[in-house]
Amino acid sequence: MGGRGLHHVTLIASDVDRSHRFYGAVLGLRLVKRTVSHEDPGTYHLFFGDETGGPGTLLTLFPWQGVARGHRGACEAWRTSLRVPAGSLDWWSRRLGAAGVDARGVTLAFGETALVFEDPDGALLSLAEGPGQTDGSVWRHPQIANGAAIIGLHDLVLKVRQADPIGELFREVLGFREVAREGLAVRLVAHDGPGGMITLDETGQVPMGRLGAGSVHHAAFRALDSADEDRMAAELLTRYAIRTTVPKDRTYFRSVNFRSTCGLLMEIATDEPGLIVDETLGGLGTSLVLPSFLEARRVELECLLPRLRNMQDLGGDRAGPHAGTDVSL
Repeated sequence: MGGRGLHHVTLIASDVDRSHRFYGAVLGLRLVKRTVSHEDPGTYHLFFGDETGGPGTLLTLFPWQGVARGHRGACEAWRTSLRVPAGSLDWWSRRLGAAGVDARGVTLAFGETALVFEDPDGALLSLAEGPGQTDGSVWRHPQIANGAAIIGLHDLVLKVRQADPIGELFREVLGFREVAREGLAVRLVAHDGPGGMITLDETGQVPMGRLGAGSVHHAAFRALDSADEDRMAAELLTRYAIRTTVPKDRTYFRSVNFRSTCGLLMEIATDEPGLIVDETLGGLGTSLVLPSFLEARRVELECLLPRLRNMQDLGGDRAGPHAGTDVSL
């Protein structure tokens, strides 16, 4: 499993406090890193995931305060699916309803039953049942029932004009294999754990979208380490004449970015060193951490960035599982 599949998916938000409350208090994800965009340090980069923030469990946010909503189009990720344990969808339906979230039970491609809904900015999300640990590294939010906590990423649906060209890139470079086709949908799998699956859905000649609140900014895929990442970048250049950016140290992973054969913004991120390099496991996400080159600007940035409450204030301490459906917003 190591070094393949999705590493993280990054969404654009328009209100950092509202999104923090939705993903932390409603969905019960752990805020595992509170840092800033390296390129735009006046913007938070928030990481939500399992207890340790492991690759394949991470959903991250760029809150661009006040940005207009995006518009979905071709060559974009349209829906991010999160994995929950088998038998938990009824419980989630009640919880989301109690929070005022309009969640619809639907049957997706390949026969998957899921709840489909939107985040406060219109990002299309779903909860789908799938395999994976229900203890260990899964975050135990006190308002999430025992056996219902989100395990990690389940699937990412990419709307593409043609599935085969980008599908080849996923197979030959990013370590996926094709396992099924249904109509215009192609299912690709790297492993059966969190973050191990994507779906390519052919749109035909759908217009390009507009990036904004609710859009997927980019999808990041795993490399085991820097040598593996260098090999993947070389494969992109040799096979597809795609040049990546120079490798960048993102503190928690090394990354390169590129545009896919259909124009989708993608990233390759290493599994190492992980999120527990500048905080303790228990302290993840409780304070603002900055990359070393921005530390001298800490006072300035702390004044500029909106204040965020700690996860404990949202009911996200490690007090153990409860089966209630109260939502503290």
